[in-house]
Amino acid sequence: MKRMKHLIIPLASLLTASFAPSAFAADTESPDMHPTHVVELFTSQGCSSCPPANEFVTKLAKDPATLVLSYGVTYWDYLGWEDTFGDPEFTQRQRDYRDAFGASNIYTPQIVLGGSAHSPRYSKRDVADMALPEAGVELSLTRSGDSVTILANTPKDVIIDIVCFTPGEQIVDVKRGENGGRMLKLTNVVTDVQTIDWNGQSATIGLPKKSETQYAVLVHDKISAKILDAAVID
Repeated sequence: MKRMKHLIIPLASLLTASFAPSAFAADTESPDMHPTHVVELFTSQGCSSCPPANEFVTKLAKDPATLVLSYGVTYWDYLGWEDTFGDPEFTQRQRDYRDAFGASNIYTPQIVLGGSAHSPRYSKRDVADMALPEAGVELSLTRSGDSVTILANTPKDVIIDIVCFTPGEQIVDVKRGENGGRMLKLTNVVTDVQTIDWNGQSATIGLPKKSETQYAVLVHDKISAKILDAAVID
């Protein structure tokens, strides 16, 4: 399978985004939070099939052990409504998953469980059955001011992504397109994804601490894209 494509950022770089506290929030003195399940939704405000998936992951997010991340993609913007959270980089992330899975195309809604399986719809039982590996990679995050130190005991071929997101629910009033006239609810909207330069043991990166910002650290197998471990810090 093809390797996932990622943008490498210097260790000292700052991820700047303006993002509401959630069950994963942790103050500077608290340990990072480790979800047992990671659910990534690729969605579009311009896709009439997406609202049920948005609602599904919103319900999943009420479980503090489940990390939900919603990515706005851009390839349906031509239908008459430009996704207000869309980013070509999120569309590329979906293509990276397609390549890792050996799939033939990308689509919305697409729910990815633990970086290991994908479908336009799942049940709560399906999600429960797709827990992250129990052993993990001993991932830990420690914040000091605007710097976060990441420690992990990883295999050689991993990719570590930093996902910035706005925790909680947001309502979008869609004016045109397939969902014109609808109020769409989205949860844990992703605003940025970067990949760190990882030496196999540790990294210190700039992640500004803001009241409405949270960061998920996802450790992916480089070839399969499976999520080996995950942690969240504000």
